[in-house]
Amino acid sequence: MIFMIPKYVQAYTIAVVSLCSLTSCNKEIPVPMAVSVSFHGYNLSEDQLVATFDTVVYDKDLIQPNSQYNFSKVYPYPPGKTELNIQVKNKKSGKELLKKTLSLSSGTLEFFFPLVYFDNKVLEVTPPVADPETNKLGFYIRYKESNEPIDIILYKPQTGERVYLAESVVPGTWVYTNYVPTAGFLSKNDIQQCVLYFMKSGTTDQWAFNGDEYASKASAGSLYIPHMAYNFNKVQPYFITPSPQGYQTDVSNMFPNPKEY
Repeated sequence: MIFMIPKYVQAYTIAVVSLCSLTSCNKEIPVPMAVSVSFHGYNLSEDQLVATFDTVVYDKDLIQPNSQYNFSKVYPYPPGKTELNIQVKNKKSGKELLKKTLSLSSGTLEFFFPLVYFDNKVLEVTPPVADPETNKLGFYIRYKESNEPIDIILYKPQTGERVYLAESVVPGTWVYTNYVPTAGFLSKNDIQQCVLYFMKSGTTDQWAFNGDEYASKASAGSLYIPHMAYNFNKVQPYFITPSPQGYQTDVSNMFPNPKEY
């Protein structure tokens, strides 16, 4: 099996090697390594969250209240180090939300963790096993105002074409569906023209969130919805909530950004 080294890890290593060359480093001096650690999610609390890698506290990169986030860091480490301890805490209360010990000797160069925090708890994200015959899209809707089921529709405004990604999703529960691209939604360009509609289940004219059209839509451009060149064996969970700031619906990818999209 051939492992592709991420470009940002390559860049870090090249920079270190170049520095050694400029300072006449000899070949016996070990070169530091690096790993990438990322979190995607949503902080639906009133408090800031802070990440710590070993003793490095990222207090200048706090995860802000009532917002979705993509937190990513390249972490350099010296030769001989075998583990990296990471934590995410509520900055105000000190409550630990996530704690992991990562192996630095496994050959893995990238680590990813989904993290959604609301109601003083962390949402459990347990995706199903991938299926080579289809794609599995998962949806969790947090909508405190109602538990009426919701349909999630991929809609192309230019043509009026639509396809249902999920039907009758009850807020507060995970739903996974099988999805394969169909006519009108076969290319990356098709998908990036689309928007998501959130409708009361079984209707085409009743908007799900507060009955408001604007608040019940989201762009599909950054959601990596499968197309024919990016298809099968994909497992992609999404966390969905009306924007606390009154914007369009927030949709957070609970999976790492696919490089092959």
